[in-house]
Amino acid sequence: MLRKVFCILLAVCLSVPLACPALAADTPDVVEMPAVVTPLQKEPAAEEPAPEEPAEEAGASEEDAPSGLAALFDDFRAEYNLTEQNFAVSYYDTVTQESYNWNETHMMVAASTFKLPLNLYYYEMENAGEIASDALMTQGGATLDLCHYLSIVESNNEISHALLYRIGTFPEYKEAMRKYFTMTDDEIDPKYYQDNYYCTRMMMDTLKYLYARQDEFPELIDYMKQSNPQNGYFKAKVTEMEVAHKYGSFEGAENDVGIFYAERPFLLAVYTQNVGELVVQDAARLAADYNARQTELVKKQALQEQLDAFEAEKEARMQEAELRAEEAMQVLTAQYEAEQATKKAAQEAALQASEKALVAQADTQEAETAPEQTKASSVFQFNPDNFEWWMLAVAAAVLVLGSGGVLLILHTGKMKELSRDAAREDDVEDEASE
Repeated sequence: MLRKVFCILLAVCLSVPLACPALAADTPDVVEMPAVVTPLQKEPAAEEPAPEEPAEEAGASEEDAPSGLAALFDDFRAEYNLTEQNFAVSYYDTVTQESYNWNETHMMVAASTFKLPLNLYYYEMENAGEIASDALMTQGGATLDLCHYLSIVESNNEISHALLYRIGTFPEYKEAMRKYFTMTDDEIDPKYYQDNYYCTRMMMDTLKYLYARQDEFPELIDYMKQSNPQNGYFKAKVTEMEVAHKYGSFEGAENDVGIFYAERPFLLAVYTQNVGELVVQDAARLAADYNARQTELVKKQALQEQLDAFEAEKEARMQEAELRAEEAMQVLTAQYEAEQATKKAAQEAALQASEKALVAQADTQEAETAPEQTKASSVFQFNPDNFEWWMLAVAAAVLVLGSGGVLLILHTGKMKELSRDAAREDDVEDEASE
């Protein structure tokens, strides 16, 4: 309530024409505003979001729709009859660094979007200790902190102009803003210095600068999230995520620039002229849908890569296990063969030892029986040293007697046989006589 009362009092004070000196090193904390702001196009005091038209979301995905953002915006421009004179867009994915730009260097009426780099400039001076947040910026007693709120959240033109001319002349202010841009002198249209003209590339550079250092500017980010209207422009159809933005509206110019805090945050700058706020809304929806699809695609790809990696690892482990099993089998086979060879060698050695033992035993037995055989055989061996002549006579007598005995036996047998034959003959004759 106190802030609202103060804002009313401040507005009353700002209604009085004032003179504004150029910024100098010794400039006092209280800075007066210029009575007339000619270089800037003033915006309506009360900015209301354009009513939403019942229409299908631009860039709605179909199975046969192109997947690339460039192709999607080609269809989008064709649907809304957008040209280089009435439309410009810049997109940037903060995670993948994917970017898309169309007509991004064409100077267009910036409306209140100029307040984003302007306030960023003062926040940097605060962080550097060059100016205090409670420094009085108007004769009515508005502090710099309050000016930030009124300029970003409420989009107050008078307060914003006071901040602008605190920097210096209009061209000096425009030159100061270039610290956030990457465009060269040759790329910047001279009309940039003549009026409230910017391009989406400049705004995208500013958004990138801010996003990369957002921890240094938490209040600015918070004010951009609160920026009115809460349900207009980018926020009209993108409600599933936080959006930190700065819109602009002036005599047909409907613009918006901001940070979309999606799962994969992205930056978007859209400038239009005489085509209506719906184009800005649908462009934001198209970008958000594309970002969501790409996020899911990346997730699927990451999941597939994980599955592929798992399968590859599993296959590698299986191959390794098979190799180890084969190596183990080879080792076991070698061990078995070695054991079998050892056993065979041991058996052969044992057999040879047994054979040798048997041979040795036989040799021993033969050696033991040899003296007796030698002794027995020696009885029948002729020894000249023991020969006597009488032995010869005895041998002859034995021979004669033996021969006679044999003859006698043979004769006796013959005589018996002859007697038997004679007897058989007599018997035969007797039988015949009868």
